[in-house]
Order: sequence, then structure tokens, then C-alpha cells
Amino acid sequence: MFVNHCHAFPKGAFKKEEPEAGTIETLLSWMDELSIDKAVTFTPFPEQVKTTAREANQWLYEEIKGEERLVGFVTVNPLDADAIEILDQFAEKGFKGVKIHPPVLRMRINDERAEPFYARAEELGLPLLFHTGVHGWRLTHYMPILLDEVAQNHPNLKIIVEHMGGMEFFSQALAVVRNNKNCYAGITAIPVEESDFWGFPKDLLAYLFYRVDSKKIIYGTDYPWESFSNIKRSIEAVRSFSLPKEDEENILGRSLEVILPS
Repeated sequence: MFVNHCHAFPKGAFKKEEPEAGTIETLLSWMDELSIDKAVTFTPFPEQVKTTAREANQWLYEEIKGEERLVGFVTVNPLDADAIEILDQFAEKGFKGVKIHPPVLRMRINDERAEPFYARAEELGLPLLFHTGVHGWRLTHYMPILLDEVAQNHPNLKIIVEHMGGMEFFSQALAVVRNNKNCYAGITAIPVEESDFWGFPKDLLAYLFYRVDSKKIIYGTDYPWESFSNIKRSIEAVRSFSLPKEDEENILGRSLEVILPS
């Protein structure tokens, strides 16, 4: 398995009472227990560790350097003055994509000021992973449908529509994925019915599997926000559909591997 969407934190930064929670070491341990071969990981948002975006991404680079099982994604606000410089710097260091969380970053998905950043990521062949789904702030600024404009403006830019909008915006997210060859359905955290935040019923997940080619579906864990038991159940949920082996393998890693730059 090659899983997407694993957050990483310095020791003690995620939970002071559990210093090892959210660390790279714990992530690797969970991967061993769950038979996960590789994982994409992100740095914390700079404000979470009281540092700059450049320093936060450098911390992740140092943490995963030489660890072949982990692939870094850049975490940066596309509207920052040095965003493209940071993108280039860490692409050169081997990072393979970008994590963007519009409501946390307070940026409108289709803000014209982000266009140069999107264009540069397209040139570099780096996929952009966008958080979608209700997360505070102004919904009109980060509804999944806004990604359609970005995808149309940048047809060679690979876009992961993460969480598929949750239940609230699932239809919009599905429309974007089906309308654009360069958009992919991110199912991080959503197959866990017990989840009280991102989860939605398995029949909706079944509908996604029916409507979208497995080559365009990418599973992720949301480590460490999701517990070990929830991640285990979410993997089991994907496998419970008894999909053809090729489809299951696509969802649990191959689709992700294909869209990353070599």
C-alpha cells in the first residue's frame, strides 16, 4: 500500500501529554503494523509549530531525508510572496506535491493571485492536494466547485479533491472529478462510518466507486488526526467492497504513485 495524507509533528507538538503522538517515528510504526509500504507526509502548518513555512518544510525534509518509505509534500500558502520560491526549493529537494488547506490559510481557491503558483506547480508536474469540506470560514471561498476553474485553467495540473467535500459538498466534489481528467477523488478519512467529522455512509462511498474510475481514486489516512483503529477500519472498509484486485490496488496506492513526478 502507498497511502496519502499523513501529517507529521515534532515530538510533543501534537499532544503534549503524549509526546510521541504524530511523530515520524510513530507513523513508521503504524505503517509496519498496517502493512503500509509508503506514505505521503506533510509538515504542520507554520502557526501550529510557531515558525515560518520555509522552516516548517525544512524540518520535514530533515526528518524524512533518507527514509525511502516517506514522500514529502510542501505545505505553503500560494498567496505568500515567497510561495513559488519555497515550492522550487523543496521540489529540488525531492518533495513530490503540495498540500493546500484553503479555510486554514484563509485563501479563496480560485483567487487570481494564486494563478502563478498553480502554473509553476503545473510546470513542475507536482500535484496539488486541496482540503475540501466544511471547516469554518466562508464556504463560498472554498467550495469544491471552485476547483473546476483551476482545473480548466491548468489542464496538466493534477488536483486531488481531498475528503470529497464531506457529506455537505460531496456532489460538488464528484462533479469536479468527473468533469476534469486532471482531478482525483481523495478519500482520506471518509470511509470510516464511525467518524463524527468526515465520515459518510458506505453507500455513498459505493456510489463513488461506481461513478469514478479507480485510477482516479486515492486513499489517505489523515494520520494522526485519525486514530490507529480508525485508519485500520478505513482500509478494511475499502477492502470490504470486494472490488476487482486491480481497482483495490489502484485505490490503495497505484493511483497515487502514477500521478507523482518520478
